[in-house]
Amino acid sequence: MRKKTTRKGGSGNDRMSPGQRRLMIGLTGLSVAVSAYAWDCPPYDELWVYQAFGISLKTITAAIQSMDASLSLQLQYQSERLISAIAVLTKQKAIAANQISDGLRNTNQTMSVSLSALSTADRVKQARFDYGGEFGQGYSPCYVFRTRQGITNSEADQQGAAVAAVRSQVLAAPGRFANPVTAEKDMLEQHNKLFCTQDQANSGLCPSVGSLPGASLSVGTLFKPTDNSEDLTVAKLAFINNLAGLPDGEVPKGGSTSEAAASYQQAKIQKDAIRSSALASLKQIQIETTGGETGDHSDGDLPLSQQYANEVKRYAGNTDEYRDWSRVLAGQNERGLMVELLKVKALDLSIQERQYRQWERMEAQLASLAAAKLKSGQRQADSAANMAVQQTATSKLKP
Repeated sequence: MRKKTTRKGGSGNDRMSPGQRRLMIGLTGLSVAVSAYAWDCPPYDELWVYQAFGISLKTITAAIQSMDASLSLQLQYQSERLISAIAVLTKQKAIAANQISDGLRNTNQTMSVSLSALSTADRVKQARFDYGGEFGQGYSPCYVFRTRQGITNSEADQQGAAVAAVRSQVLAAPGRFANPVTAEKDMLEQHNKLFCTQDQANSGLCPSVGSLPGASLSVGTLFKPTDNSEDLTVAKLAFINNLAGLPDGEVPKGGSTSEAAASYQQAKIQKDAIRSSALASLKQIQIETTGGETGDHSDGDLPLSQQYANEVKRYAGNTDEYRDWSRVLAGQNERGLMVELLKVKALDLSIQERQYRQWERMEAQLASLAAAKLKSGQRQADSAANMAVQQTATSKLKP
């Protein structure tokens, strides 16, 4: 066998490892190939490139179209789902709104029915408390209320009616001028037709006895309750006209500016001022004793004086209604007695108020009478003074 010996100072290749030698050989081969390709370059094949680009373009276009179709389908699907969801949400909101509206309406209806029921119950309780017999209401509360309301309506209708009646119905009314001859003729014709007495007919003053003989000359006629359409109401007016006398004649147009006309008008003003309170009182009595004079009232449209008379007779008269009132009053409890006492007190206050108004009219008439007496005394003093002057003058003229 030959021994392996190591040579000193050998070449670099002897010192490279096997892997390094293989790498070196590959690089060398690659360099030779590149050098050979550089010396021999193959021709450029455009057809093959165009075909490859066409195939690639078709592939890309198909991929884009596929992706676009898929995206369109996804968008359409999602849009339909979104629209459907919005429609469902809108319908749900509408249903919820309708339910809320129905709930509010039902609640309001229930509340309205409840409030109406409570109001009805309150009115029923108040009506039972005001008019129920178990709480003590006195005698016939509904009937008494109607009669008192009739009195109130009558007094309201008669406010100022007396003054208007004096102006329109009295021939010798204050401030009114008329032909006294014509007025006397009309009054005489009315008297002969309705109020002629037997003595007057026998004396030839009138042809026959009237239906109401002497009614226009009796003061009792004025206080009798009558209906507005009765002949006795005409007798009341005729009685007032007889007391007032004939009207004052008009001043001629040509002499209206003369001193005599001025004196005449001044005298009429003074006379009317004195007589006006008496005429107003007479007309007030006529209106209060005449039914249906100024308006529609309750309780059978009775005169105001008759309505007051019926109220007084209920509590202090020997009538059937007084006996019924006494019998009902005996069975009333404490509250019923108090209610009835208040009704009586209210009637008493109303009668007192009427008395005060009558006293005011009486006071005005007394003042008018005092003024008339003063005027008469002044005229007498003036007449006496004139007579004294005339007597003095006559005595001086005597020898």
